Amino acid sequence: MKRFSAGLLILSLLILIDITWSYSSSNDVVYIIHISGMINEGVYSLVRRGISRATEERARYIIVEIETFGGLVDSAVKIRDALLDSPIPTIAYVKNRAWSAGALIAIACEKIAFTESGSMGAAEPRPMEEKNVSALRAEFSATAERRRRNPQIAEAMVDQSVEIKDLKPRGKLLTLTASQAKKYGYADFIANTYDELWRAINVKEPRVVNEYLNWSERFSQITSDPTYSFLFLMGGLLLLFVELQIPGFGIPGILGITLIVLTFVGNYLAGLAGIEAILLLIGGIILLLIELHTPGFGIPGITGIVALFISLYMVLGGGINAIRSIILASILILGVIILFIRYLPESFVWKRLALKEATRTDAGYTVVNVQQDLVGKEGVSVTLLRPAGIVEIENRRYDCLTEGEYIPPRTKVIVTKVIGNKIFVRKIS
Repeated sequence: MKRFSAGLLILSLLILIDITWSYSSSNDVVYIIHISGMINEGVYSLVRRGISRATEERARYIIVEIETFGGLVDSAVKIRDALLDSPIPTIAYVKNRAWSAGALIAIACEKIAFTESGSMGAAEPRPMEEKNVSALRAEFSATAERRRRNPQIAEAMVDQSVEIKDLKPRGKLLTLTASQAKKYGYADFIANTYDELWRAINVKEPRVVNEYLNWSERFSQITSDPTYSFLFLMGGLLLLFVELQIPGFGIPGILGITLIVLTFVGNYLAGLAGIEAILLLIGGIILLLIELHTPGFGIPGITGIVALFISLYMVLGGGINAIRSIILASILILGVIILFIRYLPESFVWKRLALKEATRTDAGYTVVNVQQDLVGKEGVSVTLLRPAGIVEIENRRYDCLTEGEYIPPRTKVIVTKVIGNKIFVRKIS
């Protein structure tokens, strides 16, 4: 009887343990942090948020799904540090490519899984200066050692001078395929689907929580991308040039300013530009506005242009690449301006808008708003005349011109002549 009771107790305990294990295994929480596109501060914010939430929920694993051509080294290093310090086990899942900064992120995880089409490496820094290569090589090497992987392979992803027999010749960067990564200890699993990955890590029907970039992180990722930043800046400057060619202030000016502001705000959110770049932008615009209301072209205009160029340099990340982008943008804008001046008068649209023949009086045309009676009358300038501006004469405002001189606002003037619909004034001594 005692033996029967003991056996029944043991059997009950085994059944209870099996039920508990099955319940636990079928309810494991797994966080998937989706990294795609350019690596920047927005992606770092995503990773930090994902780790924090996974820790609070006591997740079993954090899967870092990687699909990137690379990005900012500073942001990648921060992500690397966050992954190394994670209290939850981390697994990198290389979907197709983890290049450049993405390779460092993958190596920082405890385990690495590849799809059969995945690849990892090609992490040479830009600009490729000795100090940058040395620093990043050390970063990759230390990360690999921390995760007990061959540090020389990690170094070969950064430094062309590293040579590995039967794998990488000198003078080339190392990029591992999935099969190579598996062979040389840089892939723990090959899994083409998440179901295959769950089986590889012995997780049954996990409760998956997906973490994606939020709207502000996505916005900063797009606008801080060097290609988009360049296009936004060039487009904004071209639209501002168009705005200067037409009277008043309209849609081209609004769109131009919007594109430039989007570029600066996006780079600020991404951590590429500090508040000083935005302050320089605002200061440069204010100085140029002051210049527009000042006779001649002097210190405010020159200082404003210098401030704008410095802010552009800062928002593009500085260094030789920023200088190249500014020079290239300037050349392209100059080219567009030349084409605008050269070919616009001959274009189909311009010919539809412009008069083909002169409207001579001997052909029966009359000039509208001829104001010959204004000659000799005095008025006060409402705006700066440089040389065009607005003058108030007998409580009525007119668009007037000077003969080359600059006349500040609230200055007494006299009408010297009227030619067609052009009213010429000069300053009363």
